[in-house]
Amino acid sequence: MKISPYAIENIVPFITGDYYPPYRSGQELIKLFNNNGFRDVYDENGLPDIGKRNRQRPSRKEYVKSRLILANDKNGLREILTLMINELNLIEVNLPRLNEILSPEGYNIIMNGESFLVQGGTIDRRKPIVNHAQFHDIQDRILIALDRTKVSIRLVMAWFTNETLLNKLLELKGRGIDIQIAIYDDGINRKYGVDLSRLSCTMIKQGKKGGLMHNKFCVIDNQIVITGSYNWTNNAEYRNSENITIEFDPEQATRFSEEYRKLTT
Repeated sequence: MKISPYAIENIVPFITGDYYPPYRSGQELIKLFNNNGFRDVYDENGLPDIGKRNRQRPSRKEYVKSRLILANDKNGLREILTLMINELNLIEVNLPRLNEILSPEGYNIIMNGESFLVQGGTIDRRKPIVNHAQFHDIQDRILIALDRTKVSIRLVMAWFTNETLLNKLLELKGRGIDIQIAIYDDGINRKYGVDLSRLSCTMIKQGKKGGLMHNKFCVIDNQIVITGSYNWTNNAEYRNSENITIEFDPEQATRFSEEYRKLTT
């Protein structure tokens, strides 16, 4: 496995854990690389000499970068990255970011059973699709995804009674996020629904086939789709068995954005 100097530079923080947990101490970094063919020793002066001027010992970042360079174009690099990936907290941002780094190099991180592996060796310039299915703590997952919004939100929801999610939308509006909502115009929303008067909201009287407007989806930045059985209601959060999928797929997001437009025009 061989990757570019750019990829090495950008993978270093994932291994040190400075920005992407878990944080690794010098001793832990030594162990990671020694498990993959190195013979380094952490002594009273710190990390091993890598040839810096005045025999100065390296920082954690400098050490990791030097070892990745030495492992590059060898089988050990794949093993190092695989071990690192499976110790990461691969939340919604971390995995897409890693794939953004590795995909132009011809590699992608994929799920293999309950673990992750680095796949590839041929260049695939398509942006990787990543899906996360959630069955528990759904409100918290939605809040995390919403909090990363940079530009826009398009929300279609059959029923909306959850004040926590409303307050997050109002907070995002205060940051300048373009938020547009469509909900079902029925007795439940009129009687128990949240107050959407401070947001741009379209009331939909029925579905396109004449029945319920039963959609439940949220498009973030035309890049991410949140969809599933989960209405943004208190019953969905605290009583029902529900699910959502968080899809990092720009083409899919565009399809849902188009459906939002059709429902509201």
